[in-house]
Amino acid sequence: MGKSCADDAIRFANELHKLLELEFEALKLQKLSDIESIQEKKIPLLEYLNADSIKANVKEADGETDWESFKSIISECKSAHRRNEILVNRRIESIKNALNTLTGENRGDELEMYDKLGKLAQKKNSKGILEA
Repeated sequence: MGKSCADDAIRFANELHKLLELEFEALKLQKLSDIESIQEKKIPLLEYLNADSIKANVKEADGETDWESFKSIISECKSAHRRNEILVNRRIESIKNALNTLTGENRGDELEMYDKLGKLAQKKNSKGILEA
């Protein structure tokens, strides 16, 4: 079961890594339909890779080449996932800031606006763009 299981785990981990790379490109280009499709494909891979049998084999096979290769790929997947998470969080923060500006719910000097000359605009009122 060890070698075959390791081969399957490596294959699934490689597929997950490919999907994470595709996800990053889709996130950058804001292709929501692609992102949804990728999520649907990731679920079965993650379920397989999170199975107790895989975890047990990884623990038992400490130092074996196949499982070390698997661990390396999973580490790359973790890094790719973290990169995607950072991109998503930045986009969310950007959208929140834009919404706060539009609704006038800026908190203090958290978001500064500039005038046509590139100088900080004077805060005339606390109304948002939508309320003006």
